[in-house]
Amino acid sequence: MSVPSKALSQLLPSSGKRLAVERTGSLDEGSGLCTVKVDGATVLEVSGERIDSGDSARNILRSRLSIQDPKSAENNAIAYADHAAASLIKCRGTDVEEEDISTLIKTLKPAHADEPAMKQLIQGYTNSLKAQSPCKERS
Repeated sequence: MSVPSKALSQLLPSSGKRLAVERTGSLDEGSGLCTVKVDGATVLEVSGERIDSGDSARNILRSRLSIQDPKSAENNAIAYADHAAASLIKCRGTDVEEEDISTLIKTLKPAHADEPAMKQLIQGYTNSLKAQSPCKERS
């Protein structure tokens, strides 16, 4: 997945020498997880899943990571804080299955907390995902 490299680099530890990405599952299967490791330590996780419609990005951050007052962007489709962010892509229309696609990004120590970088990262990731037309066609 294409993401803003400047935003990603601002979140990762600057002292690292080896970067690795591991992926398990996929959205086609219902959910997927990517872990970003620097020198063997997991520093960032990106998870995505297909969920029933009606949730909000803010609620995802509140319920999953106990972030009580995240900021919002893009008509509340994105919520973010300095160490985590969530987004929702709404799949609606006569030709698509009604559902939402949730993305959750969180940093783990020794990654950096950086609110503007997290906002840029979740926006870039969500735009790249949208470009892949992830909504399932109604069968």
